[in-house]
Amino acid sequence: MLTEIVKSPANACTLYELEDHLQALANSIALAEDEPTRQIILDEIGQALRRTKEKRDAVVAFLKHCEHQRKFADAEIERIQKRKTFIAGVEEQLESYVVQLIEQLAPADRKGIQRLEGNVSSMRIQRNPDSVLITDLNAVPPAYKHVTVTMPAYVWEALLVRVGHEDRKVFESRVDKVESRPDKKAIAAELKNGVAIAGADLKFGGHRLVIG
Repeated sequence: MLTEIVKSPANACTLYELEDHLQALANSIALAEDEPTRQIILDEIGQALRRTKEKRDAVVAFLKHCEHQRKFADAEIERIQKRKTFIAGVEEQLESYVVQLIEQLAPADRKGIQRLEGNVSSMRIQRNPDSVLITDLNAVPPAYKHVTVTMPAYVWEALLVRVGHEDRKVFESRVDKVESRPDKKAIAAELKNGVAIAGADLKFGGHRLVIG
């Protein structure tokens, strides 16, 4: 199964060959369709770690290479995002300028449309739908606003209990969205103190790899 994905190198491979093999193995992990296949690939990497110090150095070098590539990818994402923002700004400014030119230069046709014609293209202006401009949020009546409130779940439940059964149905029917998320910091403190909390357990920290 694994040999169909990547061929195993000879035992006496060079450092560069091992690095190439590690790259192939890493690529194979992403291509593996099931967990048993991925485990076979990881076991083969583990065999390399058990052999010589040079092979261990190659694994460390490859991990550092992965880290550098990840940081490079992050930098590229940031660069492309800045480029996208810049291009969007240029596009917006140019479109605004062209709209002004069409408003000034192009007479309206029988349908009231103003356009400028090219040889194989045309530009026209179209009225945008009306939109709401909020000038003072505090002055907007409560009936026309939504409020997002974050509170402990037990406070929310207590509020619902206080309003009574019938009123609770009304309130719950008007709620668009309720999100409940655990306070992991508080839960961890209680679990470490020996307090049992339903639906939660303490997962002890494992090990992470630090390379140098």
